[in-house]
Amino acid sequence: MSTKMDNANCLVTKSPSAGLFKGLGNHEIPTICAAAAKQTFEASQIIIFADEPAVRLFVIQAGSVDYYVGANDGREILLGRLVPGDAFGFATFLTEPIGYFGTAKAVLKTEAVVWEHPVARQLAVNYPRLAENALHAALLYIAISTKRHMRLVSDTAPERVAYALTSLGSRAGHVLPGGVEVDIRNKDLASLADVGFFTLSHILGAWEQQKVVSKSRGKVLIRCPEKMLAA
Repeated sequence: MSTKMDNANCLVTKSPSAGLFKGLGNHEIPTICAAAAKQTFEASQIIIFADEPAVRLFVIQAGSVDYYVGANDGREILLGRLVPGDAFGFATFLTEPIGYFGTAKAVLKTEAVVWEHPVARQLAVNYPRLAENALHAALLYIAISTKRHMRLVSDTAPERVAYALTSLGSRAGHVLPGGVEVDIRNKDLASLADVGFFTLSHILGAWEQQKVVSKSRGKVLIRCPEKMLAA
């Protein structure tokens, strides 16, 4: 479902990814937002497919999105979970857009603001800082991927799981009296941590025995993050 933006402010200020609008004036942001359309995606709905031309730029307003690539054996390798304020589709700013690097799928009902390719191109001309911010955000994603590869080489499996879980908790967790709850399935957490499914189950089981985490269907409650690697 797509509608024209009825709110001139599409900025999600709680997210560090709101840097897409960094340095732009208060008089410029409403104009940029007014050029977008608002779209709603149902849970599990595919938003874009890997390799199709990147002709739409998205900023998530509510909900969350899994960004993944498909392996040859049919598995989905999760590159990251995007939350409100996060953006994707930066190649939309190119004159000749390349393909999206991954497939984006709504985890639950999700709202996003979307700029089509001709609109994004004109905005980049009118507001060069917007395109500069998009390049900066894209480079940050590359840096995150580089650090993930380094952890795969240098860190143990429990260290990678601890990093993936606490990182997701800091960005998208829900603070409860007993800790921080993260909505994540075991297979998705295993993918984010670059470990096997059974390895993840063993690690979470050990942590649960030590009361470091509590596991329920599709959720992990982080009780004592500082004790994860000591358990």
